[in-house]
Parts: sequence; structure tokens; C-alpha cells
Amino acid sequence: MMTIDPRLADRRREVAEDRARRNINRLLKLLVLLGMLGALVWLMLSPTFSLQTLRVTGVHSSDTEAVIEEHQLVIGRPMIFIRTGSVESDLLEDPWVKSAEVRLDWPTTVVVSIEERSPEAWVETAGGWEQRSVDGVALPGLEGPDDTMGRIVLPDVPHETAHVDLSVLGALEFLDALPIALSSAAVVERRGEELWAIVGGFDVRLGRPTDMTDKALSLAALLGEDLPAGSVINMTAPTNPAVAPPASEEEAADDDEGTAEGGGENDGDGNDDGEP
Repeated sequence: MMTIDPRLADRRREVAEDRARRNINRLLKLLVLLGMLGALVWLMLSPTFSLQTLRVTGVHSSDTEAVIEEHQLVIGRPMIFIRTGSVESDLLEDPWVKSAEVRLDWPTTVVVSIEERSPEAWVETAGGWEQRSVDGVALPGLEGPDDTMGRIVLPDVPHETAHVDLSVLGALEFLDALPIALSSAAVVERRGEELWAIVGGFDVRLGRPTDMTDKALSLAALLGEDLPAGSVINMTAPTNPAVAPPASEEEAADDDEGTAEGGGENDGDGNDDGEP
């Protein structure tokens, strides 16, 4: 019969006991970790970290409420389930919304900050009339122009590209920079290859759609002076505007005479040739 050295048997027993203790310690640590995770999950799902206050600012025309309902931003929803990026993306799909920020103010508050666009002018493109913001975005609402805003008449511009068309954007910038008393009745249109406007009863040559804010500010200052009715204002160089006075009656008569067809030549005494 084979016998084992007592010292070797003791050593084996010590090794087995150490292994058992290590396994028990690992199990206890795992149970503690699972308990802590469970407690954390319970805490995050509890009213302590659930939505209790929803603050929404800046909403006037946009349908922000529908997006809030779609994403279930309701009292009692756990904060960890709220995806702010998704909410912001859906809010920005509304043409009225210029910018949107959704912020979690832990532990129980969600803040939704909206910056909306405002209609700047009625714009006629190949697709018809629409109210558009200063950045060219078409805004839903009324179907035809009214007297509350200025008008931009560019029926040759495709509807699909109007929001990036330089003429449309330039005209919108021009009207935005004018005082409301002038812009609300102003009309911007294309004549030939240039932009023209009718502002305060005056024909205004704007030229290319560049420096439109400067042109508007310079025009507003110029209209504060006593300009003769019928003058034509040239704003192609906003730092050096020019005013062409209205043609006199004699000049207008000369123009009519010069363009008339079939008339006889004047003999100098006020009568046409061939008359006594």
C-alpha cells in the first residue's frame, strides 16, 4: 500500500483551500458588482433620474410639440432613454426651425431651445409665390402675397434651387437690411441681367446681387433727403450712389419727337414742311 508524505498531503490541502478561497472571493466580488450594477440600473430608471421638468423655448410657428410627442419626452421617462441628437435632427426637418438644441439638465430636466426662422418677403419663382426667410428657405403658410412684406419677382428662377440662388438671396438680404417702413412695400425684380427695386416710389438700380446690405443702408440714408419725384437711384456702388433727376417735359418731348416715325422735318419756323 502506497503512503503519502504528510508534508506533501498538507501542502496539497493548503493549495486546495487557497483555490477555494480565491473562487469564493471572486464569486463574492462578482455578486457585489452585479448588485451595484443592479442598484445603478434601478436608480437610473427610478423617478430620481426620470424626466420631471420639460422646458421649451423659442416656439411660435414650428410644430415642435409633435416631435416632442414622437420621442416621448413625457414626465416619468428615464433620462437615459432620451437621445438628444435624434430629437434635434427631427426638429431641424421643420422649415420653421433654424436651429435646435436639446440638453439634458440632470437629474430630472430636459431643455429644448428653438430658434425659428421668420418670413422676410414674398418671393415669386417658377413654382409660384412663397414666403421665404432671409436664408432663402420657403416657409409654409399663406398661399399668396399680401401687403405685410415686400416682394421679390424672379419667375425665371427654378423653385428647386431658389434657396441657393444668388439673386434670391441677394434680394432677401437687401430687404432685410431696409427699415421695415421701406421694405414692406418694396419690390425687387430683374431687368435684363441686373436687379432693380422700387423703394419709396423710386426706381433703384441694384446691379449684381453683391454688397446688398451696404446698398440697402446707403439707400435708406439717401431716401431721407428730399429727392425729386421720379428720380432714378443708382446703387451699384453703395459707397458712391448716384441720383438721376427726372427728365424735364422738354427732354421728354424731344425724346418723343426723336422716336416718332413718319413725321415731317421741321423747317425752323415751328411748322412742318409742306404746310403754309
